[in-house]
Amino acid sequence: MYPTLVDFGYYSGHTENVMGADNQQETSNRFYYTGFCVGELSCSILKLTNRKSKKGGVYYTPDLTISNADKKLLREINLVCGDNCGVITEIKGGYNLSFRGKKKAKIFLSFLDKFTPIIGDLTLNKIDIVKKAISILEGERKYRRSEEIQNQLEECREKLKTIKRSGLAENNFDIQTKSIGEIGYFLAGVFDAEGSVGMKISGKRLQPFAAIAMKDRKIIELFRDFLGFGNVRFRPKENVYHWESGSNSGVRQVIKVFREKYPGKLLKMKQRMDKVRRLLNDYTPNPHDSGVMI
Repeated sequence: MYPTLVDFGYYSGHTENVMGADNQQETSNRFYYTGFCVGELSCSILKLTNRKSKKGGVYYTPDLTISNADKKLLREINLVCGDNCGVITEIKGGYNLSFRGKKKAKIFLSFLDKFTPIIGDLTLNKIDIVKKAISILEGERKYRRSEEIQNQLEECREKLKTIKRSGLAENNFDIQTKSIGEIGYFLAGVFDAEGSVGMKISGKRLQPFAAIAMKDRKIIELFRDFLGFGNVRFRPKENVYHWESGSNSGVRQVIKVFREKYPGKLLKMKQRMDKVRRLLNDYTPNPHDSGVMI
């Protein structure tokens, strides 16, 4: 069981960190970027045509991509996590921030080495596979790639594809830290990337909700254990684990945690939480009210 905010007296009016560490906030809030990247990260070993080859040769290169519609936030991530070496390109409905090539991928991975994902078997497995592929590529000493090295790189590619398709990790990882600040900011980043908050129609009344769904079971369970409430269930059709709270008090607490205690950075999520909080403060149930959706 992970520590909850209740364990440290947050909901009873105390805001001090268990570490007594306001001076640790600068380090802790870096885990926001880690959490956001865990939610939005795709890892690949690309197999591309070598245009310099006269014989139709190919080459392999790592690619780490974070996708989101908030270009400003992606620029911030590029600066903080990648020393501005990433490339942002427009895609349908948003943008990709890509760290392609050994040099750029290693810069981004060095950030994740320092601020390692708190938990998340799928992401941690994918990172390990990419690191292995980079090591294989850097171990090449000959101009022509040997069949053994090519087979090793293809194995890395297949492992990444299998994780994406099945949602199953090859290895299990333990939680990386027990600092409540680091966990809080990590979950704030994940919630910005994969969470949702709003109001839905339940019969003839409005019901608030806060939810998050991911393939990585341990991250979803960490939400429940850290906050101390909400339900986790598996949705087999989508192959994801789902955490949700539908009570007024629970949703208020989620908003308080991720707007005040461990504030997120995604503009859209901040606007949604503020709108829900206003509705919860102003809304009086009316049997004739048809309700609205956010």
